[in-house]
Amino acid sequence: MRNFIYALVAGSLFATPSLALDEHTQHNYKIKSGNLAVTYRDHVDLDKWMTQVDYKFAGFGYAYRYQESKGKVEHRLRLNTPTLVKVGNVKVSSRIELRDFETTDDYGNIWLRIQYNQKITDSLSAYVTLQPKFAFGNDKYDDGDFYTSQNLIGVNYKVGDGVTLGIFAEKNTADKLSETKSIFLGTNLSYKF
Repeated sequence: MRNFIYALVAGSLFATPSLALDEHTQHNYKIKSGNLAVTYRDHVDLDKWMTQVDYKFAGFGYAYRYQESKGKVEHRLRLNTPTLVKVGNVKVSSRIELRDFETTDDYGNIWLRIQYNQKITDSLSAYVTLQPKFAFGNDKYDDGDFYTSQNLIGVNYKVGDGVTLGIFAEKNTADKLSETKSIFLGTNLSYKF
């Protein structure tokens, strides 16, 4: 019953006055070995793609992302912290992100990541992730201002031999949590060797 209540609360995070999905979908492909991961992401019906290299060292995650969106190029550096707080299946961590655009002003983000994971079977798990972002070095917002949130709900299935498949829904908000900028479906395919 408790898991049902968690799922109901998580689902309500995606409730909006308009439940229409965006016309694009997102597809992620990741290869992992040890502390190194390489990701490629593509969007169907949206002129946007990216590649990212992640490396974990001493509990921290370091990443570089190259992204093209509607003809604009972005270079993104990320630092992910180890888990700050863990209570049951809920983990809280943070991320610092520097975004360098070739055609517009650069700025940074500080993310707070709150994730609930629920194992359903040995191969199947579900998750809800809330990721509010706070601005710094941004001309549109004061440092520390909340300006968007990227929220996900999804399931992952371990196929075997290091292969995991997933499907998720992502909702991105404006600077008011009640305003939805986008909501779309996506897939993940991960191979770990």
